[in-house]
Amino acid sequence: MSDAQFRAMLDALGRDAAPPETTPPKPSRVAVLGAGPVGQLLACQALAEGAEVSLHSVYGDELSALAAAGGITVRGAGLIGSYAVGDGPATTPRIRLAASADAAIRDADVIFVATPAAAHATYAGLLASSLQDGQLVVLVPGRFLGAVDFARALHMHLCSAEVTVADLDVAPYLATQDGAQIHVHALARQVALATLPVEAAEPTTARLRELLPMLRAVDSPLVTAFSSVTGVVTVAPLLTNTAALEGDRRQKVLLRDLIVPGLSETVIADLDRERRAVAFHFGVHDLPPAATWLRTAYGDSPQVRDDPDEDVCRAIRDLEVFDDFAAVTGSGPRVIDDVPFTLVPLADAGRLAGVPTPVTDTMIALASSLAGADFARQGRTLGGLGLAGQRPEELRRRLATASGRRPHATTWRKV
Repeated sequence: MSDAQFRAMLDALGRDAAPPETTPPKPSRVAVLGAGPVGQLLACQALAEGAEVSLHSVYGDELSALAAAGGITVRGAGLIGSYAVGDGPATTPRIRLAASADAAIRDADVIFVATPAAAHATYAGLLASSLQDGQLVVLVPGRFLGAVDFARALHMHLCSAEVTVADLDVAPYLATQDGAQIHVHALARQVALATLPVEAAEPTTARLRELLPMLRAVDSPLVTAFSSVTGVVTVAPLLTNTAALEGDRRQKVLLRDLIVPGLSETVIADLDRERRAVAFHFGVHDLPPAATWLRTAYGDSPQVRDDPDEDVCRAIRDLEVFDDFAAVTGSGPRVIDDVPFTLVPLADAGRLAGVPTPVTDTMIALASSLAGADFARQGRTLGGLGLAGQRPEELRRRLATASGRRPHATTWRKV
């Protein structure tokens, strides 16, 4: 082969080769709605990556406290340092505080909604007229089908923008707050992300990789719905230890001390079995047990084998990150989010699939009695999401074909 022929062959190969993969630019403008520990950490993470950041809370006291402190101090894992907050010299990168949600999201590339799940539909209604084409809304976390709830509310409020809605199965940070200081006990090694439309999951994960490298794309919001283990791990210990939790609030009560072997091997194990059984009927077949998920997310090794004899009690006690993790904060137990927005829809999905969930039903009833509320009626249900009366395979297919088109377009498929 002559030199000219060799060069011609190389040129031809170069023309036929696939173009190199391009990394999407990281977000330059980030809005965070919700100023709890997770919301503040997301804002700090975005600021550390060079983005312009706006932080909004519906609670004026939260914004006032942040403004008075002038900064957020982070200790523990990952984001160690101090981050300026509020107005100040433009030469110092800082998190800007926004009094309104629409002001916070204006021209933002990414909008993180780090609020209780009860606020998802409300925020969708508030933002429907302010969202812009191409914006990404991320629910942190989404709880059970949070992306569906948010997208449905946008549709009902005639949102005219084409946006992607994503939800996470768990918050990226295990953290607690004391005043203006946040302690990060651990960063999760893996966090599942699903989107509507579903084909946007991989591009969304790539788009957020610089901010949240632990994200992994999954093919349906059903996966993030059933992947969440917080309802399995935390609800039973909190509901069965009310005496300890309602005692002297100055005494820190550790989550690991509430999860005793007897509870872990019975109620928690049964809750976990019900979660995985219902998931299986909805086509989510490879969910690890809760104990395996905990070890994978917060352990030293990213690769953990399923152990049928493993239980949550042993996993929690082996994981160093839970050595100082409080079961409650000053605001009290968070069962008001996990029960109505994780366990209630899980039980509802079980009824649709014909899978009994007696222990889940018992936890819902107990939580309702203690809170003086009817969580089964007030929580997120498939009927409330417009998904009642469908077989599991029909529901999965409907989510797979849901698009993010404008409500007035003829190709819009309701979710």
